[in-house]
Amino acid sequence: MTPRTVDRTARRAELVSAASRVFAERGVANTTVSDIVRSAGVAQGTFYLYFESKQDMVLAVVHRIGDDLLAGIESAVSASGTTAVEKLLGLRDVLVSFDEDPEALELAEFMHRPENQAVHARLAENLTPRLIPLVESIVKQGVSEGVFDVPDAHSAAWFVLAGLQSAELSGTPATDMPAAIAAATQLALRTLGCSEDVAS
Repeated sequence: MTPRTVDRTARRAELVSAASRVFAERGVANTTVSDIVRSAGVAQGTFYLYFESKQDMVLAVVHRIGDDLLAGIESAVSASGTTAVEKLLGLRDVLVSFDEDPEALELAEFMHRPENQAVHARLAENLTPRLIPLVESIVKQGVSEGVFDVPDAHSAAWFVLAGLQSAELSGTPATDMPAAIAAATQLALRTLGCSEDVAS
């Protein structure tokens, strides 16, 4: 009898999904490796074939959530027939939905604890270089549409992203993040030269 072949990528993804669910239910600090493997329906030894530790798993879940976030932003930004302002509001909406997702919310609270700043920094290092070109394309579109007035789209992109990130780095409670992101987006629109109030 031939042993069953295990797709390593699929098995790793299953473990990450299980960990994400358990983190949301129990909290990151209260979750053990045993909880994760029980949820995934695998032996404890299987966990260590893919991850060195629970901290390694936390990073994997953070990266997966970051990739999901980026995919949502790419979708919002690449929507055809939408204006630059609509795309920036789409970016805002993706960030707000991220902050309302129970799995992401638990990890966000975990990452913002002072002792876990390295985890947060890893997410930012992973996401920021991929986000800047997307925001830069929005700024360039807005300039060509005549709604934004900035001399350098690249600098404007990192400035907008820094403003959005500052909403969370300033110690804003996770429950207040949607309103903080909305306020930061309005300020970004003003900074880019948009003269109209955009409420929706």
